[in-house]
Amino acid sequence: MAVTMLQDWCRWMGVSARRGLLILGIPEDCDEAEFQESLEAALWPMGHFTVLGKVFREEDNATAALVELDREVNYALVPREIPGTGGPWTVVFVPRCSGEEFLGRVFHFLEQQGQTVESVAGALGLGLRRVCWLRSVSQAVQPWVETVRYQRLGVFSGRDQPAPGEESFEAWLDHTTDMMHVWQGVSERERRRRLLEALRGTALQLVHGLLAENPARTAQDCLAALIQVFGDNESQATIRVKCLTAQQQSGERLSSFVLRLEVLLQKAIEKGALPRASLDHVRLRQVLTRANLIEPLDEALRKLRMVGRSPTFLEMLGLVRESEAWEASLARSVRAPAGDGAGAQANAQAVARANAKAPGGPSPSLAQAGDEEAEEPPLEGLKPIPEESENEDGAGDTSHPESSSGK
Repeated sequence: MAVTMLQDWCRWMGVSARRGLLILGIPEDCDEAEFQESLEAALWPMGHFTVLGKVFREEDNATAALVELDREVNYALVPREIPGTGGPWTVVFVPRCSGEEFLGRVFHFLEQQGQTVESVAGALGLGLRRVCWLRSVSQAVQPWVETVRYQRLGVFSGRDQPAPGEESFEAWLDHTTDMMHVWQGVSERERRRRLLEALRGTALQLVHGLLAENPARTAQDCLAALIQVFGDNESQATIRVKCLTAQQQSGERLSSFVLRLEVLLQKAIEKGALPRASLDHVRLRQVLTRANLIEPLDEALRKLRMVGRSPTFLEMLGLVRESEAWEASLARSVRAPAGDGAGAQANAQAVARANAKAPGGPSPSLAQAGDEEAEEPPLEGLKPIPEESENEDGAGDTSHPESSSGK
């Protein structure tokens, strides 16, 4: 289950699961400094790493974090647990390759070197009996190896929003590139067939057109054409518009929107579409204007903006997670037993709403923001957001301008 969560999260973030670590069991009260210090102490032998995000898991009553390494996991160095606040934190990673995969790699290596099992055995000075034994073993496991070699690719159609059962281009390309390397010993015709088998819609029409024009094109040529058409070739203006029009979708959790927005913002920074100094300000602006916020969180974020204190990504995600946990607690409190009557439910709801204004409520930054207003830092190219007086008073009604949502 945890490995599946790691693979799904990595696929969503567009990174290789073999370079990812999932850290489980992090207490909610563990601050960022303690978290980073614990990771540094445990993961420094594995090289540079980046924390891609955190999420609160209700089933564990603890936080999980996704960490990306700058290389594939070294199974000899990766720790199984990390000593940290509240006890050891569990480290989850994609397990090393199975026996079948290992055999596949051995046979693939021999093919690349132009060797056979028999020739290797002869070079090692093994007798005829052992050569025959190795030959029988190789014949027995060959179907196994071919099965491992031929892993069907995921499905890609070129849609902006992948249909059920389809993959995004980034996730599909990552897997396809790996399999192309594994299939180096396969004939070019078979490699093209396997590639076409994974394509649908516009992507399939594109490759069919390329092969009709020149049947001698290799599978790698077709893959390069797909990268050129469907790869990350957005202009600065396009990615900037996507950032500034991204909004929370119907049924989408607020934390999921914040994570999706962060991917767009980081891409915009990489392409130079937004200045890095404006990152926190743009994030705060988008959450305030393009998301559905409960009153305490809306009030806290507006107070922070008034004093010129835009939260970082991790701070924003922490506030959002705290808000979602409070909403879940409120929902549980109002679902009182039917025997208690409507009066008990109303009382529970009133108590829960009162707790939102207490120090332990979902908006601790409100008390820290102070009462003094400050001007927002200017952002080149962005128009100021008109504010209604009722929102400035903390009413919590956030306007949603009509515009197309980001992908």
